[in-house]
Amino acid sequence: MQNAWILKRYTSEVNRALFLEKDIYQKATAMSILTIGEHANALSREFWVEHKHIEWRKIVDLRNIIAYGYGEIRMELVWNLTQTEIPVLMKQLQNIAKNSAL
Repeated sequence: MQNAWILKRYTSEVNRALFLEKDIYQKATAMSILTIGEHANALSREFWVEHKHIEWRKIVDLRNIIAYGYGEIRMELVWNLTQTEIPVLMKQLQNIAKNSAL
């Protein structure tokens, strides 16, 4: 979950135009998404099934796209993910953590 917070920090410091202009933000964001995918892939498949409301396979697939460069990564889509999907994922992970602590 730490990488999701890092993503939030990176993308809250800039607007869409600056993100698309500055490759330092793009690379940092892509690396954080890659790391999130690696952590997701390391989870047991039982955990995936237990928390099937999270799209684990898509998270890992995105990691693979970034890691292996399958085609060109469209940074507009990466920006949109950070604004829409990552906040949802953060809430889902927070709920899992909160419920696991009970």
